[in-house]
Amino acid sequence: MTTNEGATVKAPISPARKTIGRIGKFIVNVILWGFCVTYIYPFVWLIINSFKDRPQFAYNTFLPPNPFTTYAYQKIFSSMEVYQALFNSIFNTVVSLVFIVALSFMLGYFLSRYWFPGRKAVYGFFMIGMVIPASTVIIPTYILFNKIGLLNTHFTLLFPYIAGALPLSIFLYDSYIKTVPRTIEEAAFVDGANVVQIMLRVVFPICLPISGTVLILNFMGIWNEFQLALILTNAPPFRTIPVWLTTFQSLYSSDMPVRITAMLIGSLPIIIVYLILREKMMEGLAAGAVKG
Repeated sequence: MTTNEGATVKAPISPARKTIGRIGKFIVNVILWGFCVTYIYPFVWLIINSFKDRPQFAYNTFLPPNPFTTYAYQKIFSSMEVYQALFNSIFNTVVSLVFIVALSFMLGYFLSRYWFPGRKAVYGFFMIGMVIPASTVIIPTYILFNKIGLLNTHFTLLFPYIAGALPLSIFLYDSYIKTVPRTIEEAAFVDGANVVQIMLRVVFPICLPISGTVLILNFMGIWNEFQLALILTNAPPFRTIPVWLTTFQSLYSSDMPVRITAMLIGSLPIIIVYLILREKMMEGLAAGAVKG
């Protein structure tokens, strides 16, 4: 609606339209809450049933435990294999992530900031790794590691995990660093900072959001990885959590509370890490979407 002076005045919203809008928002919220419940409930179900014994689980899988019992946890942690598997998974994951973040950040920085002969070839070499299925290199990797005596050691899985994660991580860092203004680095250079100081003290703090994304994506991939861990480190002292779960659950195939608790132990670190780094991950994705 337009007045005589030419100013535009919005027409008042009728009560009927307000009511329809509120109903629409309520329906959307109900649907979203329904999706949330479907994602959260399986984890809650695991926690509830991990505090039951076999008779309670057989009686009803949906009711809370009455009484609470640590029967399943005592069964699992009475064996040293779970401690060894947890150590192996934590060691492989933490060491791999440190190298992945350090190498991919440095390579992403130089590829995005410096132009040199063969730069496109180097970038293309890493990007090819994003389109090669991991399953196609398992047998060649096994043959190579067998020849050089690298099977069944604490360092066996570090090499394929780091190499497999670099292409995507470099791509994420390269794309993100290109959005950082060069004037920030130029100002630091004028103040006397060298290349290493600019990378570590200026650019890397700005890249913390995308670093959170890189950490979460690679943490989930490495912690849940099964094929390489099964083939390259099949000896009991070097088994990771996913491999341990398969062997452990085969021993307790009829004891569901113990199997459920084992799955909970295997998935809990991923949930904890996601809850810690979710904000950085969202910031990295949002910043990449806006700046891109």
